[in-house]
Amino acid sequence: MTDFEFYLKRSVLLLEVISVIYAFILYNLNRNRAYFIILLLLCITVISEIIQMVPIIIWRFPNTVFGQFLNNELPKTSIFRGNIWISNIHSVLIFYCYLLFYKIVNDHKRVKRTLNVFIILYSVFVVIEIFDFKNILQSWLQPHMYAGVILTLLAIFLYLMTILKSDKILTFHKTLPFWITMGILFFNLVTMPIFIFAKQLNFSASVYVYILVISNYVMYGSFIIGFIINAREQRKLE
Repeated sequence: MTDFEFYLKRSVLLLEVISVIYAFILYNLNRNRAYFIILLLLCITVISEIIQMVPIIIWRFPNTVFGQFLNNELPKTSIFRGNIWISNIHSVLIFYCYLLFYKIVNDHKRVKRTLNVFIILYSVFVVIEIFDFKNILQSWLQPHMYAGVILTLLAIFLYLMTILKSDKILTFHKTLPFWITMGILFFNLVTMPIFIFAKQLNFSASVYVYILVISNYVMYGSFIIGFIINAREQRKLE
């Protein structure tokens, strides 16, 4: 990974922090449960990214004052010297947030019950992986991620179907769920194929970086647009 690619990838953290700020502003204007889930999702992401930076600083900047401090003070164990474990935990929590978000924003009781089944089914995959605790610390866990993506896409499909059958379709583009949905859809539809077919398609590290960065920029950019539009709507109501 070149220096440019390294800093480009780290730049996503700035966008995530901006997203948290806008999400917090919107939640203060309207303490909606769905808004809280998105705020929680973004806070989990930022905290995860910051924790993951610790081993990266030790590896990338070993001769800096901060890098030497971390290297000397932190125990030389995998939990402090690697970041795969925090990525796994972050991935698990994010899909729970997605499924809870669509359960909250959906008004249909039958769909809510279906989403409860999705959450239970997803939890089964998570529990199975937790039993293999060593893998959580050492390798990227994929079964829960595949299950999470599929169930999230199904939850989005069910939500969009209810919107299409209602009068909300006329103003849907002005709502936060619309922009959240567009961001989640784009990110997952673009990134999942490169994870599933990485070996067959022989993607290079650079391609991974650019695809992930662009996907993140589109997703968080979509979130921010949604926060701004909804914050304006909330102020009009006041």
